[in-house]
Amino acid sequence: MSSSDNLLHRLKELNDIGIALSRERDLNSLLETILVAAKRITNADAGTLYLYEPDQQMLRFEILRNDTLKTSMGGTSGVPISLRRKTG
Repeated sequence: MSSSDNLLHRLKELNDIGIALSRERDLNSLLETILVAAKRITNADAGTLYLYEPDQQMLRFEILRNDTLKTSMGGTSGVPISLRRKTG
């Protein structure tokens, strides 16, 4: 695939993602769609999405996906994120 074909493919994929996102009403599904699409577009093996908690001034794990480790937590997976926050 030439670089211009690759660019056109990625632009089409981004457009398709935008359309899908505009239709999604469930926040967990929306965030998961964003993370999975970002992984696919960047050819990433893993991705994590955090949400900012302004009252606690911290980031909170929302969705974690890792293909190599076959790990799926948060989002629509139904598996709570079991990583602990480092303190100190």
